[in-house]
Amino acid sequence: MSSIVADLERAASRRIRQRPRTEFARAVAAVVVTIGVALSAFLLHVNLASAVSVLLLLTVVVSIGWGFVQATAVSLVAVGCLDFFFTEPLYEFSVSSRENWIALGTFEVTALLVSRLAWKVQVHAQEQESQRRSIGKLYQLSNAILLVESRGSEAEQLAGLLREFFLVESVEIWIAPEAEVAASAMSRQSPINPAHQVFVDGLNGDDIERGWSRRVLRIGTSPIGGMAFHGWEVEPALADAAASLVAVAIERARSRHKENRAEAARNTEQLRAAVLDALAHGFKTPLTAIQTASSGLLAIGGLEETQAELVEIVEQEVEMLANLTTRLLQTAALDAKEIRIRSSSVSMLTLLERIVSEQESEARERIGIVHSAPVEAVQADPQLLALALAQVIDNAVRYSTVGTAIDVEVMQDEATTRVIVANRGEPIGEEDLGRIFDRYHRGAHASRGPSGTGLGLSIAKKIAEAHGGTASAACIGDRITITFSFMRDRGNAHGSA
Repeated sequence: MSSIVADLERAASRRIRQRPRTEFARAVAAVVVTIGVALSAFLLHVNLASAVSVLLLLTVVVSIGWGFVQATAVSLVAVGCLDFFFTEPLYEFSVSSRENWIALGTFEVTALLVSRLAWKVQVHAQEQESQRRSIGKLYQLSNAILLVESRGSEAEQLAGLLREFFLVESVEIWIAPEAEVAASAMSRQSPINPAHQVFVDGLNGDDIERGWSRRVLRIGTSPIGGMAFHGWEVEPALADAAASLVAVAIERARSRHKENRAEAARNTEQLRAAVLDALAHGFKTPLTAIQTASSGLLAIGGLEETQAELVEIVEQEVEMLANLTTRLLQTAALDAKEIRIRSSSVSMLTLLERIVSEQESEARERIGIVHSAPVEAVQADPQLLALALAQVIDNAVRYSTVGTAIDVEVMQDEATTRVIVANRGEPIGEEDLGRIFDRYHRGAHASRGPSGTGLGLSIAKKIAEAHGGTASAACIGDRITITFSFMRDRGNAHGSA
């Protein structure tokens, strides 16, 4: 990369050194032509007035063709030739009469004025033509950008288009990994190419002599990348417009990628929910049959003690599978937003006491329910609320250090009810803490603990959101807290989750 940039810099330097020589060569050629025209007029015995007209025309032609500097040189040499060949005394650079002084002076002033005006008209025409070509190129470029394929590197495709449309020796485009990345964050990295350096510096620039332009690619005021041109006839306005088009193309490509990912995620989620629902419903029938058969065996009686114990184990495990199946069905329904919120008045303390009473004796002794003020009844779906709180408390029991206390605190204000479940256990890392409510996610701390499905906290969060609330997690040292909150007055407002 550095060798390519060095080659481009050397080529630009050669062009810079060649420009003054080209201008000088043109001036010399114009002077030689002027002397030749004046000598020809003298040899043809043309009078002073005709010679003035011819040389004035030559000055205007040179001004239009090569520029004002060359035309100025022609006018000065023309005055010298007129004095030498056409005014007394001849063959001397001197003027004997006042009329000839006036004539020569008038010629020089007229030549300069006409040359200046002709040069300005020519420059204006060139600018108009350049603008017309630039607009045409930008129009064609914008059409070509619309056809940039999502496959492959957008930067490479866009750089190729710019080289083709603007006849640039080299175009480099660097795109930040994320649109939100600020230049200050990237400054810690070593720039990998000039376009990256432009992004890091955050500055636009042009060098007409060296033939390069550099632009920061922005969407609004946010930088998303950098672009560098090397080896072209610098047109700052064209570079600005190209940078805007490239930035829009990059943002368009990113939006398209996001839409594709979102669509794929939606399709995957719909398939997953459908599979869950089908499996759960499929499990229900055999589980019900097993549960009925085991209960029937116990009701008939006549079983030996060992047989009765085995049947009870079957019944307990079937009940566990039935509860898991119910969770799967409720998860699928929550994902599909098919659960109806059937609000009624719910005593939060009574509900929590019932959930705690259903825990095993060892867990019941460790759980304490506290509240700093009277807890009023809330409007919520009692079944869903019980399921969510049971999931949170069960999670605390399963992953807390044996023998440590589990605190369940209820807090209320005018708008919100919060249940905070705190336990002590293995600290949860930042990455796992951020994904603790993700479906099926089990962090490092959970993988070393009891087995689980990774559904419980996901279900609790969805139920909280169905009631217009939230679920959050925090970990300070070995103290882990799960906060389940919902709006006290949103139960009736939600027709469906």
